[in-house]
Amino acid sequence: MTITKEIITDLMPLYLSGECSRDTKALVEEFFRGNPDFAEQIKKISAVTLPGRAFPPPAQDEELKILRRTRKLLRIRSYALGFAIVFTLAPFSFVYTNGHWYFLFLESPWSALVYVLMGIDCWVVYGISRRKTRDL
Repeated sequence: MTITKEIITDLMPLYLSGECSRDTKALVEEFFRGNPDFAEQIKKISAVTLPGRAFPPPAQDEELKILRRTRKLLRIRSYALGFAIVFTLAPFSFVYTNGHWYFLFLESPWSALVYVLMGIDCWVVYGISRRKTRDL
């Protein structure tokens, strides 16, 4: 079997990264000795440096801080949603005792109003925390 430029080109990533076996390395170097023009092209191509990351990776402490902040926002968002649903539905609650139905919004409208206001506050907190987590 003859070794062609296409085969050597396929082996170049392994050869240049140093991850090939000794036999493959010897084969590529032997091919370079027989084809110095091709070897020169490969040297020129491998000398080109590709741009790295635009931003350096964040430090591990910064990653932990971001993770903790995200977890805190998600926890706030979950609690706010739960309380918002409870306080929004609380004025429509009822109890059946001694043969009578008691509805909160009929028997105690001021308490129902307090629950509605608390529900609105929770919906506002939920909306703000949702926007903050979306911006992350």
